Amino acid sequence: MSESSVFEKLRVLAERGLDPYVSAYRFEVTARAEDIKVKYSSLAPGDETNDVVSVAGRIWHVRSHGGITFIDLYDETGRIQVVVRRDVVEGNPKMGFLMEVIDKGDIIGVRGRVIRTRRGEISVLAEDVELLAITWRPIPFHEFGVRDPEQRYRERYLDIMLNSKVRKAIVNLYRLEMEMRRILDSKGFIEVHTPKLQPIYGGALAKPFVTKVNALDRVVYLSIAPETYLKRLIVAGLYKVYEIAVCFRNEDIDATHYPEFVQLEAYQAFADWNDMMALTEELIAESVKSVYGDYEVEVDVEGSTKVLDFTRPWRRINLEDAIEDVLKTRVKGRSKEELLEIARSLGVEVRDPRRGKILEKLFEKLVVPSIVNPTFVTLFPRDISPLARPYRHDPGYAERFELYIAGLEIANGYSELNNPLLQYHFFKEEEELRRMAGLDVEAHPMDRDYVRALEYGMPPTGGVGIGLYRLIMVLSGLPSIKDVIPFTITTPEHVELVVENGYEMVRRYLGG
Repeated sequence: MSESSVFEKLRVLAERGLDPYVSAYRFEVTARAEDIKVKYSSLAPGDETNDVVSVAGRIWHVRSHGGITFIDLYDETGRIQVVVRRDVVEGNPKMGFLMEVIDKGDIIGVRGRVIRTRRGEISVLAEDVELLAITWRPIPFHEFGVRDPEQRYRERYLDIMLNSKVRKAIVNLYRLEMEMRRILDSKGFIEVHTPKLQPIYGGALAKPFVTKVNALDRVVYLSIAPETYLKRLIVAGLYKVYEIAVCFRNEDIDATHYPEFVQLEAYQAFADWNDMMALTEELIAESVKSVYGDYEVEVDVEGSTKVLDFTRPWRRINLEDAIEDVLKTRVKGRSKEELLEIARSLGVEVRDPRRGKILEKLFEKLVVPSIVNPTFVTLFPRDISPLARPYRHDPGYAERFELYIAGLEIANGYSELNNPLLQYHFFKEEEELRRMAGLDVEAHPMDRDYVRALEYGMPPTGGVGIGLYRLIMVLSGLPSIKDVIPFTITTPEHVELVVENGYEMVRRYLGG
């Protein structure tokens, strides 16, 4: 729609007292599209009920045949057909006029009776239509969203409007979160909020965002994880706590990473990593079944279909065993230098000097791409797990697991380190690593207050963090984590606005 035609449309509407920005402040919605189709699915072709409903949504298509106009109306649940028939609305001049001026993209409210057309489609036979808002810009109506990748993320609202796969992913993430909350709440967990501005960042090996609290004249960090604060609450006697937390990590943006993301972290006193693997299985499997109707989820990935099976119990593999199965050579007991040589021969770049980091990079290269169904990877090296408890049978390892689905790390958990002596020592190791290797190496900073909290005594505890954006990305078959995030950062641009030349109309709306 051109700029001039928008202003002309508003002028004509105003002359008839139908300018929606003046006349339409609300509309009583009594039914939704999908609910109507389910409730009246037994109607036979040609049947008409006396049941009056009110629906509202955006017009996707308008087509007229003789004395009948058909409108495809979309609300938050889907599509419903609206039928405007001359014999029903004659005597109502407003209806005839609106049928001439409404356009694709306009938002309308419809009151009418539920029918099934002779061609078999459940519809609303309109008795009255109200124009609630107009579109000032042309909308590229099709089912696959915005085709220009730049526009997709700049005008995210437009892509979500048009791309049902993206829209469904955002809705299903909410449903998964609600089911996980229900499960945790039923087990006696309480949901808490930890600070997002922290004097010392921690809970993960990641680079933070740095900001400043002007009132205190103090540098602080955006939270990279809620972990150390949730464990402080375990010390305080809140023995089952969790948070669905927004976290910030000042790192790369790619298909599986984004600087701002949402994860669920849960901590349970008197539990260990085995308890947390069981809890992770239950949270994800039962939430998937609740939202998708089955433990097996059929996922369409760029035209090919694969089935993800969340049936419990899930497979478990030891990290070093998994590497050896693919490499066909021993890695257990190998020196750091020997492992570096193996990594170089495979084209794996490792800048972090820790032996555990070399093994982790080999695992990511050799094993992760082949993992499809949920798989727990266990026994990570202790030197890359500064917050985890040493493995009870071999302190060279940590009682730590990661969950992988469809080639992505989804969760990370462990038996939590509750010994303040070891925790202080491990933090000192991280400090020394940072001093020797520089800022390119991700290391956990010393957190003296957290160690002080442990000195008051923390019971044996298990914890886990589940990446919710990555989980819904896998379940939706979407190629990028940005596809499941409602709004992402884009480079600035100058935006040309349709309304910029409509200043003379402002006085009319403001009574001037």
